[in-house]
Amino acid sequence: MDNHGGPKPHKVVPEQYCGIGNNLVSMHLKKQWHEEGFVCIPGVVGRSEIDAHNEIVSAARLTLDDRRDVHGFGDRIGQLHQVYPDLMNISAKSEIIDFLSWAFGEGPVLFGSLQFEKGSEQSPHIDAIFFWPEPAYSMAGVWVALEDIDPDAGPLFYIPGSHTWPFYHSDDVVARRPDLKERWKRPESVESLDDLVSEIGNAWTEEFISMERDRAAQRISPEIKAGDVVIWHSLLAHGGTPRVNPALSRRSVVYHYFGRTARLYTFSQFMLNGREDIKNLQPTEMPRGVHNGLEFMRFPHFATYSEGVERVRSVEEFKRNNV
Repeated sequence: MDNHGGPKPHKVVPEQYCGIGNNLVSMHLKKQWHEEGFVCIPGVVGRSEIDAHNEIVSAARLTLDDRRDVHGFGDRIGQLHQVYPDLMNISAKSEIIDFLSWAFGEGPVLFGSLQFEKGSEQSPHIDAIFFWPEPAYSMAGVWVALEDIDPDAGPLFYIPGSHTWPFYHSDDVVARRPDLKERWKRPESVESLDDLVSEIGNAWTEEFISMERDRAAQRISPEIKAGDVVIWHSLLAHGGTPRVNPALSRRSVVYHYFGRTARLYTFSQFMLNGREDIKNLQPTEMPRGVHNGLEFMRFPHFATYSEGVERVRSVEEFKRNNV
């Protein structure tokens, strides 16, 4: 799509930076962020920090029914740092905070975490549609290797430069699908909003996959060692490669951050509102706390996942019974 008749790309960094910004981040990383939307910072986390993190997660898994597979690996756990604050120790590392402060143009706030024992095998996706940030450059994912990642364990992949592609909003998607457009324009008449949101989400994914195919885009899997930190732009397409050897673990943690004054909107808000309309909605707001100097959103729940099914759990109840 060109910028005249189709979706418009978003700015990838604050306009005033012009690719320069502060001196705490190397020019190499800044250039890679602009061009590829993805950077890897090696050796950020030490062995003792990794061991401490893995010990907490392993102990928590013993109290959770996370339905381990035949190889003994549990599924991902979301927001476990709400129960165990020490799981934020890695997220507050200066190398991460310095980079995100440059990328956002302000200090970052932690709002999510995911603990992994095995590869996700996720198809390419873009984080921004699940929690839309305004401005679009003010959110990022941070992936930390908690062991050396074997190429057969289902490592991370990304599509370099995809954060600069024309970006579909829901109004762009439904404009190409008259059957969806009528219901999207009058959501109050729809029997199930959840079904409508799901349909638009599937149509959005189809549009992206078509664009990836038309561009003959490459999927890149970097070599990642224990303690390496990978950071990707909110608009960058990424996922997990197939687990060639499912007996291999892929212990890692993903953190999601947004800029201190940025606004976050839900998946439903993104899918039911157009590019400009969403800015007039009430963003997600939660109480905030501070851990090791890092501001974070406080949520009253965490989540376990099994075979694609999410189970939301009360932090207070879990602490009362297990911590």
